[in-house]
Amino acid sequence: MDNLTPSHYRRVAVESASPAGLVILLYDRLVVDLQQAIASMRSGSIESRCLHLKHGFQVLQQLQSMLNMEQGGAAAQSLCDFHNYARAQMLQAQIRQSAEMLEQLIALVLQVRQAWQTVDAGHPRAEARQVSAGMSSPNAYAMTAEHNSSSAWTV
Repeated sequence: MDNLTPSHYRRVAVESASPAGLVILLYDRLVVDLQQAIASMRSGSIESRCLHLKHGFQVLQQLQSMLNMEQGGAAAQSLCDFHNYARAQMLQAQIRQSAEMLEQLIALVLQVRQAWQTVDAGHPRAEARQVSAGMSSPNAYAMTAEHNSSSAWTV
């Protein structure tokens, strides 16, 4: 009988992921944190809400730290702007205790995640590792995202 824990499966997923796949995993984690914060808001659990939002802020910080602003150009700046927007929305949702704000943010995060999935699907695992070797930026793939006037992120 296997004694494989969920943390074992997560570790294997991280170790076998492409660079873009790692970004996808971080966005997945952010969505889970936001969903758990929403559930905590609705149940009135202040401590749990704060814990999940704090972790979500840490995930955003990790995503932000991966950006190479010098080599990433407009794509890196656009992702930086998105992360700043997400951070501000999380803070406002915390202050207002607004699950609706977090639900709207989840929809945007899922759009960005989908763009990364498209990028990841276009690059075989081994090739993707070689392309981004030595780069700190997930923008090695020249993914572009821009903010349109309706406040939705498109890629």
